[in-house]
Amino acid sequence: MRIPHPPDAAALTHLSPSQYQAGRMCKARLAWSARGRRDELPDHPKALLGTSFHAVVEAAALGRFPEESEEGIGAAAREMFDQITGSAYGRAHELLRVKYRSAEALPYYYLFRERAALAAMSVADRRDQPSASTVPLRGEAPPRRLIETTLTSSDGLLFGRPDYVDLQAEEIVDYKTGASFEDAAAISDAEVRQLNLYVHLALENHLSVSRGVIVRPGGRRAVAEVTKAQAEAEGHQARALLDQFNQAAGYTFDAIAQPSTEACHFCPCIPFCEAFWREAGPAWQEDCGTHVEGRITAITESQVQGVRLLTFGLEVNRGTLDAARAFVEQVPESWMTVGGCPPPRIGELLRVVHARATSAGVASVIRVDRTITSLWTVPQGVAPATPGIDTR
Repeated sequence: MRIPHPPDAAALTHLSPSQYQAGRMCKARLAWSARGRRDELPDHPKALLGTSFHAVVEAAALGRFPEESEEGIGAAAREMFDQITGSAYGRAHELLRVKYRSAEALPYYYLFRERAALAAMSVADRRDQPSASTVPLRGEAPPRRLIETTLTSSDGLLFGRPDYVDLQAEEIVDYKTGASFEDAAAISDAEVRQLNLYVHLALENHLSVSRGVIVRPGGRRAVAEVTKAQAEAEGHQARALLDQFNQAAGYTFDAIAQPSTEACHFCPCIPFCEAFWREAGPAWQEDCGTHVEGRITAITESQVQGVRLLTFGLEVNRGTLDAARAFVEQVPESWMTVGGCPPPRIGELLRVVHARATSAGVASVIRVDRTITSLWTVPQGVAPATPGIDTR
């Protein structure tokens, strides 16, 4: 595959909690979050499954599963999960569909499906409570809960769509489908900021909310009490970040990038972020994983069970690998020809993202991970030496 072209910074009219978190880490990551062509990069399978999970839970909360029994609701939830995931799979990046020949083959498919069914049964228990999907106008009787409702700040600069607002319990609930902390009650700094911002948006809409709740897989809850002062402070920081980003409008993606081990951890922009490749080194490997850029010096072909595999010899230029040479072993050729691209040739520059280094030294052996590894050929002249700007 050939690396996509990153978006330049363009002014934003408003900011969401996820964009706020992206911008706190790196302004270029915010530019990608807001303006990037998401279809140019393969999603992590868990991201696709997580979207289906949230859709099922929303449907259950809105009473779209008419069955009265838990068994009936669970069956309807599973059926809906299958339909939504199948449709999303059909629209997914070709690399994901090459790696996994059906939606059901995605890793953890049935685990996410069952979690969605269990969550649907849980939220369906509260269907008798009055609910709404829009913020009530002044003078209207407030519902007891809001479901997947977009909340906008009074000045229009901030917006967010929390999963569930329980106005009777005065709490905002956000479902998380990924791996949780060993201590289910622990909340990360990023989660605290997200909950603070959601509470700020609720207060801006005259909704009485005083806590945020993270619901983890299995229904485990992590609670954070949020004061009005904390919520307002988060809103102030988000507006300041939006202003800083808009001051950089017109600059290139490379100029506003702020690479670091924290910002680049599982960042989707690594394939095309020249700032990452300039700054990253072997000391980054433990926090960011194995990423290597190198010139192809040899290509060996083989076949295993009818699958054509390529092994690349690389002269390493940059990345997090502490080696001068590397061998990228047994890459399915179909991964390299996505979108009609020809297979890489000797002399071309290759980037291997999120791989596994199984040995170190002068020549390192790299193995690909089916779930997260991607390989990209780099056109000549794609890496200009662009000076950065101060976006703090």
